Amino acid sequence: MISLLELWKRLKGKAVSSTRKRGLIGTVRHLPTFVAASIKVDPNKRFDRCFHVDTADVLLGPPELQSDQRFVHSNWYGPTATKTFSRILREFHLDFREFVFVDFGCGKGKALLLASRLPFRQIIGIELWPELFEVALKNLKSYTGKRQCKTFRLLQMDASEFPFPREPGIYYFYDPFREEVLRKVLDNMRRSLAEVPRESYVVYTELERPDILDQADFLTLLKRTPHYSIYKVSGSTGATRNNS
Repeated sequence: MISLLELWKRLKGKAVSSTRKRGLIGTVRHLPTFVAASIKVDPNKRFDRCFHVDTADVLLGPPELQSDQRFVHSNWYGPTATKTFSRILREFHLDFREFVFVDFGCGKGKALLLASRLPFRQIIGIELWPELFEVALKNLKSYTGKRQCKTFRLLQMDASEFPFPREPGIYYFYDPFREEVLRKVLDNMRRSLAEVPRESYVVYTELERPDILDQADFLTLLKRTPHYSIYKVSGSTGATRNNS
C-alpha cells in the first residue's frame, strides 16, 4: 500500500498534465480513474527499480526555466510508457541495423534505453533542459538492461537546430514541444530528406495537434491509435503493419 504522500505526488503530476489536455472539468471527470491507477504499482517506478535508473515522475521544470525564452516552447516531461513503446516498434518490419533512432526531447532518456534493446545503427537523444540532460547521461551509464545498440549520442541543444543524420531514420516525438518548434523541426527534416532521400519514419505519441503532421506534404500517415501516430516519408520503401 502506498502512503498518502506518495499518492498525492502521483495525482499531482497526472492532474497537471491532464488539465493541459482535457481542461479542469475533464480532469475532474477522470479523477476516479487517476486515483485507481495511482494506487497500483507504478510501472515506471518498477522499470527504474529493475534497471537502476531514474526516469519516472512528471516534471514541469523549475520556474527559472519556464521564464527563460529558450524554454517557453517546451512541454512538461513524462516518461515514455514501456508497453506503448514496445508496441510501436513492433509495427515496423525493418532491418534496424540500417536505421538511426532519434528522440526529440528525450527527457531522462527512457525511450533511448528502450530503443537500445534493438540493434539500431545509432541512437541519438536531444534535450534542451540541463537538469533532464544530466539525468539522461547518468541513466545511459547506469542502465543494467539488455542492449543491442551501444552507440549513443546525447545532445543538449535546441531541437530546431539539430542537423539530421544522412542515414535512414526513425524520428520519435513524445509531445516534446509546442507548434512553433515542431514546425521548424519538420521544415529541417523536409530539407534534409530532399537533399539525401532515404527511408525514414516519424512516430508521434500523445499528439494533441495531428493536423500539423497530417499537413506535412512529405509525410504519409501509416497508422493512428489513441496513443500514437506513425508516418512514413513519401517515397520511402519498407513496411509497417496495416493502418488500423
